[in-house]
Amino acid sequence: MLLKIYHLFGRILRLFPKTIKIDTYAMKAIFFVPINCHYICDDLAKMKGRKREPRLYQWLSQLPKDSVYFDIGTSFGQEVCLASSFEEQNVKVFGFDCNLYHSHFCCLNKKLNDDRFEFVFGAVSDKSGQMIEITTNSDTHIPHLHKKNVPYSYNVMTISLDDFSKKNDIVPTHIKIDVDGAENLVIKGAKSLLANQKVKEIFIEIDNKNIGLTEVLLSYGFNVVWEDKKTFNTDTLFARG
Repeated sequence: MLLKIYHLFGRILRLFPKTIKIDTYAMKAIFFVPINCHYICDDLAKMKGRKREPRLYQWLSQLPKDSVYFDIGTSFGQEVCLASSFEEQNVKVFGFDCNLYHSHFCCLNKKLNDDRFEFVFGAVSDKSGQMIEITTNSDTHIPHLHKKNVPYSYNVMTISLDDFSKKNDIVPTHIKIDVDGAENLVIKGAKSLLANQKVKEIFIEIDNKNIGLTEVLLSYGFNVVWEDKKTFNTDTLFARG
């Protein structure tokens, strides 16, 4: 009986609208609305109301013509979908993420937006070709497995930005890094890129435990444009000299 009820409920939900168009800071994109995922719905609502990381979106809306944008920590594709909407600017966009759940929605959003950006599933780290275990939150509550949402694990291959850049013969002009504490590994795997004068700006969420990364980026010739200090991390925009 329970399965039949869920089956009927699922068919009813199919009748509801499943996408939303967001126009913010002159960027436009269509997003899939996962009815059963409350936090993505909340993110979309904040994006639509310009309440989600406004300084980040202002920065994205000002990407110069012919920029190459690397988005490390793409999640469900919120930034890559919008950044790739400037067709007349010829901005090339690459997204990277290793979260199974988020990547599923990112790929749906990629298709909804005419495959305007490239998406790479993998864990951006200091070295390529290593198998690592990812533990994440399923956003699914199953009481007999866990008192809250059930965490689960899986293995994924690592990739460094230097290796990706060299193999694909492409150098980003702008980079966003939002990887929940793993930014130190991302930076270690991008030494050649950081020394390349083509890289003009880096937006990075620095976890409090990795606050020393500011000095590392300064040593490559970047300056701090602005900082937004939060409880557990600091959003920082760096620009080349």
